[in-house]
Amino acid sequence: MNRETDDSHLVWENLDSEIRYDAGIFRLRSVRRRSPEGKHAPFVSVDAPDWVTIIPELAGDGGGMPSFLIVRQYRHGTEKVGLEFPAGVIDPGENPAQAAARELLEETGFIASELREIGSVSPNPAFMTNRTFTYLARGLEKVAELNLDEHEILDVHKVVFSDLEMMLGQAPYDSAITLQAWFFYLRASGRL
Repeated sequence: MNRETDDSHLVWENLDSEIRYDAGIFRLRSVRRRSPEGKHAPFVSVDAPDWVTIIPELAGDGGGMPSFLIVRQYRHGTEKVGLEFPAGVIDPGENPAQAAARELLEETGFIASELREIGSVSPNPAFMTNRTFTYLARGLEKVAELNLDEHEILDVHKVVFSDLEMMLGQAPYDSAITLQAWFFYLRASGRL
């Protein structure tokens, strides 16, 4: 059998799993699995929610390069202020497109006439169970003030294409989620 299409020799069987810690936004799970050769081993997985990242693109003046809405906020993991595309968790009962529209409105006050999924990845499939979806938002219209979560504090900034392209990957534009979203944007817009 062709090993490129038959993965049965790679798949581990789940024997049991147990939630070890529930931190609200994620659960830490211990898992016991058996390899195709019969070896038993313990693993850890992080059950995290799926989330969306939105790239709010503003049309360029007179056919020029576009600009983007970026949010500036304190990040508790790094203990620093970062600049990122708007993003958030997909709530129970929402599909990714609904979450993208909601997060765009909440974090920027804008709605989009075009909201299109341009990519989806597993953030770290080695131990995380979730996916992240990237949406391109065009035809933006400001319709409301910010409507942030209880502990969310952020500012919205407009950044031109050339500045964003030059700064991505360096603090304060060093969020991996923003970088992967930018890759999807460049591919979808034919700039790769």
